[in-house]
Amino acid sequence: MNFKFIFPTIFLFSILFSNNTFSQDNGNEFEPVFILITTLHGAENVDRDDWLSVEQEFFEKVTNKNELILHHEILVNYYTPQLSELKIVNVVKTWEDLKKVREIREELINKAWPNEDDRKSFFEKQNSFYSNFHSDEIYVSTNYGKDLSDELKNENDKPLIFFVNTNILTDHDHDVEKSYGNYIDYIQKIIHKNPYIKAYYPYRHFIGADSREFVEVFVVNSLAELDKAMNTNKEMLKKLIPDDEKREEYLKAYGLEIASQSNEIFLNVPSLSK
Repeated sequence: MNFKFIFPTIFLFSILFSNNTFSQDNGNEFEPVFILITTLHGAENVDRDDWLSVEQEFFEKVTNKNELILHHEILVNYYTPQLSELKIVNVVKTWEDLKKVREIREELINKAWPNEDDRKSFFEKQNSFYSNFHSDEIYVSTNYGKDLSDELKNENDKPLIFFVNTNILTDHDHDVEKSYGNYIDYIQKIIHKNPYIKAYYPYRHFIGADSREFVEVFVVNSLAELDKAMNTNKEMLKKLIPDDEKREEYLKAYGLEIASQSNEIFLNVPSLSK
């Protein structure tokens, strides 16, 4: 399933990776946060109920008690069975917190399982759910995001859809002012006002495999509402730019800045969400 150009991205490589560019929004100071993403792969024949029980215990005893972790999600790939791909997402406020969060984690682990044999047994079981292959990447948030409402975050007991759109940007400049202006315009006039898009999280590469990565995460209630969100985006864009020729030019403008684009769909686990 390819959703290229459904959620447009309109900005330049040089702008995206300038910290000053994203420092202010409507006169308010923008403070980026750091997003740590670990991609894991489930072992064969994992019992999902058993897995959830163990991860729930770890979440309640460790992750949820770590005050430096601002947000936490475990995302499960929507289309792959047997937990074959999961993403563990942790958000912290500062670079310094990255080291501190690990120290607090160890303290909480030792407190939760003071007996060494019990601690070893628990983590052997937890590790048995996953293959040895994993990857870790760190991103930093960028401006013009749209946060999930507290009401939906706190009261929703059904999994949310996380549509992850990964853009690999070009390393050449075109019309900087126009591209960046169009991006802000589209996000503010369409993404933020689309009732089906409950949250929008844009973030860029900080440490990882490809420095050209710019990732956009769209959160919706269901797969059906993801389809509605896409159709609504198209309708809103048509109203924003009624002229077919100008709209085509608009689409071509942002297309020049994207070398490649891919997307995945994940479900979160509400009881493991912070």
